[in-house]
This record gives sequence, structure tokens and C-alpha cells, in this order.
Amino acid sequence: MLRLALADIWHEKVLFLCSALGCAAVLAPLIVLFGLRQGVVAGLRAELLEDPRAREVVSIVNRTLEPTMFERLGADPRIAFLVPRTRALSATIVLENPARPGNGLRVELLPTAVGDPLLPGYSAIDGDELILSGTAMQRLGLNAGDPVLASVARSRGSSREVLTLPMRVGGTAPLSAATRDAAFAILPVLLLTEDFLDGTVDADARPVTETEARQRPFAGFRFYAARLEDVPALDREMRLAGIEVASRAEAVAGLLRLDRNLALLFLAIAGAGGAGYLVSLGVGLWAQVERKRRDLALLSLLGVRRRALLMVPLVQAAAVALAGAVLAFGIAAMVAGVLNRVFAGTVTGDRPVCLLTLGMGAAAAGVTIVGALVAAVLAGLRAAAVTPAEGLAEG
Repeated sequence: MLRLALADIWHEKVLFLCSALGCAAVLAPLIVLFGLRQGVVAGLRAELLEDPRAREVVSIVNRTLEPTMFERLGADPRIAFLVPRTRALSATIVLENPARPGNGLRVELLPTAVGDPLLPGYSAIDGDELILSGTAMQRLGLNAGDPVLASVARSRGSSREVLTLPMRVGGTAPLSAATRDAAFAILPVLLLTEDFLDGTVDADARPVTETEARQRPFAGFRFYAARLEDVPALDREMRLAGIEVASRAEAVAGLLRLDRNLALLFLAIAGAGGAGYLVSLGVGLWAQVERKRRDLALLSLLGVRRRALLMVPLVQAAAVALAGAVLAFGIAAMVAGVLNRVFAGTVTGDRPVCLLTLGMGAAAAGVTIVGALVAAVLAGLRAAAVTPAEGLAEG
């Protein structure tokens, strides 16, 4: 019956070609629309993901946050990285190149830890290391591995005391991490400068261990969501808890809304167009069965089983769907190429605005074939119901 169904298609190849073109006419715009959704949303998402601050949530008001809160945040699976921070007024330090004495540079001191998204590539940061911003490195004339003196001064009565820490340059922070003069250090270094400015430690004090440092309250935090989708929820939860934070929750929420709206638009158009085509395909196959009822009756008279007759419209519908899907993907690929050239660099940077893959083509073909088979079931049942007597009566 498979050979017979294909032979019938070849015999009426003009009708088959028209049916395949009709399928392609409906499917090609849907593939292009889906490719546009994939290209635009994927491009915007990639731009956000390339910026490490897209998943960042930072507290902006100094508060007293207990260690239990940081333990709770650290156990949240939605948070991929968390580091406490000290008060902003105490998070500055003066750096000096030992080869250029007397030319100190005041920089912002930022906390970091292993796995910091702002500092990719640094698997570990020692207690005596500083990761400097590019501007600070250039102004101090330093390179990775060079020694650097870090100092902070305080006034006690009429005397002036200076805490000096011999450090070394661990590397350069990416431009996305800090565009101003800044230095990244582990948490104990920031705590030491804060305690020194508060007058609770002497000038000869040295940083405590990381474990000891995290047992203390802090003024704020900086954490990164594991996924972009988690940023709006985490931002909202922090604000509900009374903690003012800064994040890109609105931009992320806008991207997610765009993704959902485009998905709904695609489903609406695909549903309307696909349903219309499947109905027309089913009606066409039914009419074809009615037109060939005498031939089917003769096959039944020759001993062909009803189950075999049922397969004829199904095989032909699958062939039409497969040919239409191949034609549609070819047309969509050409349209996508034109769109990508016309809108190059205007919407999603250097990424394609219409993104098509072979996997999408295979999925489109699979869905189309399944839909065509469903539409052909009634025609197949009609073909299977043809009795030998109908062929004899018409003969």
C-alpha cells in the first residue's frame, strides 16, 4: 500500500505539488516569525548575559545585617554568588607604587570572593592580593605580580595614624567590573580598614580569616542571581523585606514580557493559520477519497484489508506535509538571510535578527506531519469504509 500510495502521488503530481505549495505558503511565514522571536529575544538575552551586572542585586542603604541573613541568602538556590560589603564611607584606600613613592592614588575598595561574576578567570584570591581596575593600574604604573602598598589614615586626637598593608597586584579587573579607580580585595581586608577607621584596632593589626570575617554583621551585600528570570523576584523580595536594592529587574522583566508576548503572538498566528490549512488538507483528502471510491472498492474486492486502505490517505498526507515543510524551510531560510542583512547591527548587535536552525526545521516538519496525519484520519476512515459492493454497483 505504501508503493501504491506513492504511485498515486506520482500519477497526480500536479495536485501533489499544489498541496505541498499550499502547505509551504502557510508554514514559511510561521517559521520566519518563530526565527524572528528566537533571534530578537536570544540577542537581547545574550547582551544581558554578557554584562555581569545584569544578574546583580546590590543593597544601596547601609544597614546592620546579621550573619543569619547571609546564611539564608547563601542557601537560596536562586543566588549563585553572594558577598557582604562594609560601609561605603570606609571602603576607600590609598594605593602607592613602591617604585614611585609619594604618588598615592585613592581608590574604591570593593569586596570579592571566589567565583565572583565580575572577575571571571580568578579561581582564587589570596589575602594579600588586590585586583585593580584598568585605570588604577595605568595611573599607578603597575603590572600583575607587582608589589603595592595599601594604606588608610585616621586622626586620633592630635595624632595621625596610618594602617599600611603590603599587598601585590593579582591582576586587572575587566572594564565591565569597574570603569573608575577601584581595587577588589577579600572581605577581611575591607573589615580591617573599617575597624581601623572606627578605632577598634591598632595600626599594626592584620586581616582576620575569611571564616571569622563572615561571623560579623555587615552594612550591605552584593549578590548575583543564578538565572535572569530570578532577578525580578529577588529584587521584589528584598524590597518587601525593607532593604533598598539596585538591580536591572525592570530591564529583565521587560525582556521576559517580550518573550511571552512574542510566544503568544506566534501561537495565535500559528494556531489560526495551521488550523485553516489542516482543515483544507482534510477536506481535500476526503474529496480525493470520494473521487477514487470506485478504485478503493476494487482494491477491497481484490482482498486488500480495510487497515491497508486506511493507510493510503495517511501516507499521502505525510508526503504532502514533508514536502511542504522542506519547501517552507527553504523559503524561510532565504527570507531570514535577507532580514539579517537588512537589519545587521541595528537590533541585536552582530547577532542574527532571524535565527533559524536545522533543529527548528526538523521540529516544524514533525509538527506538520503530525497535524497532517490527524487531518487525514477522517479521510482514511472513509477510505476504509468503502465496500466491494460500491465498486460493483458503479461498474
